Amino acid sequence: MTSGDTHTLATELRDFPEWHRGIRHYAVWTLPVEEPAWIARIEYLQQQLAPLLHPGYDRQPHITLFAAGLVDNRHFADHHARQQANALQQLGLPVMTLVADELSTFSTAPWLGISAGDSQLLRIRQTLASVSAEDSPARDYRPHITLGFYQQAMRLDAVHRRLASLSESLPPLPPLQVKRLELCHYATHEIQGKLTVKDSIELTERPAMSQQPAAADPLEAIRQMRQEQLRVCALKQQTELGRLIHEAKDTREKDV
Repeated sequence: MTSGDTHTLATELRDFPEWHRGIRHYAVWTLPVEEPAWIARIEYLQQQLAPLLHPGYDRQPHITLFAAGLVDNRHFADHHARQQANALQQLGLPVMTLVADELSTFSTAPWLGISAGDSQLLRIRQTLASVSAEDSPARDYRPHITLGFYQQAMRLDAVHRRLASLSESLPPLPPLQVKRLELCHYATHEIQGKLTVKDSIELTERPAMSQQPAAADPLEAIRQMRQEQLRVCALKQQTELGRLIHEAKDTREKDV
């Protein structure tokens, strides 16, 4: 959506051969959304927005992470997928915790925003792009969950008001735990079709909070380390002094 857009765009539910040129599948890296509270919220939002949207949106709830491209040797080939998966494995990524953000919209689709509290999503995207460039990347990546596609043109300001009112009426969602990344394909002739998982990268579970030591203050850690160094030095000096006293005793006894 650009700053000059004033209306939504009605999405055509048809095949787009001028885009895919006979290539049957498109690949995308995603974060699956599987927690029941989030699934229920997404379904509720889709029900509330149903008069604005095309029926039959079959995509599983997910956050699009990286648009890999059309699946063939000229665009996104099998070796690109393998290399990207290997690169992600080498990162040793931990389980992610994401937070729901505002409801908003593109010109073609409303979405539930995701607030990424750290740079992990950016790191993943950069790693994927280092193997194979993203297909038609947006100028600013905005993690989100698409809720469907608009079936008609409507004033965007009215849509924004509707989304804001809907958002205000809902309680906050619990944080979302993401435990794996998925490389998915969808059929290019089905614009609202299901995702098929082709590969997945398991993320590393963090230890339970009760098992993690409390984060130490850096200055306190330095002070404790210095105290330990002084203690070790004192023990060494005490040992050396004892050795010298013992040697002096032996020498005196021999002289006598």
